[in-house]
Amino acid sequence: MVESKILEIIRRRHSVRSYLERPIEEEKLLAILEAARLAPSASNSQPWHFYVVRDKDKIDALAGKMPLGSQLIANSFIAQAPVVVVATAGPLSFLTRIASFVVNKKWYYLDLGIALEHMALAACELGLGSCWIGWFDQEKVRRLLALPAGEEVIAFLTLGYPSDPAVPPKQRKELKAVVKYV
Repeated sequence: MVESKILEIIRRRHSVRSYLERPIEEEKLLAILEAARLAPSASNSQPWHFYVVRDKDKIDALAGKMPLGSQLIANSFIAQAPVVVVATAGPLSFLTRIASFVVNKKWYYLDLGIALEHMALAACELGLGSCWIGWFDQEKVRRLLALPAGEEVIAFLTLGYPSDPAVPPKQRKELKAVVKYV
């Protein structure tokens, strides 16, 4: 197989759920945010906003904004992260809203997904870990961060130095199981 720096980073990138109590250097955080800014989006709409949460009390509060008490089980690690990026979309342009309605697709979900994965890959390259969070109570998060009414919270991305530097093996389907040449 062809060797590639980006493929090596993709192989190393995994969800990190345990972080060291070590702050992220400002230049690394800015590089990660720049990776998101450079991401492509439908019609170059760039529908995103990224709220960088570094305040420990707010991060603890975010960890508690999970529905059904999941913060006690699945997402309690959020409180360990030195940075949580809350990604929102909106307000959406008239053209974006019409196009989404006509084709019954929320393109901004894809746009945010691409931008957040750019961030996760940049973090990995810089020696940081990350984890996507999609399970949260949007209204509680909106109130906690005083987010504008026209923005929809899409996901969180935790960032920090992994407490365990080992890269776990990936369990993925074989390429032939997911790719068809037509």
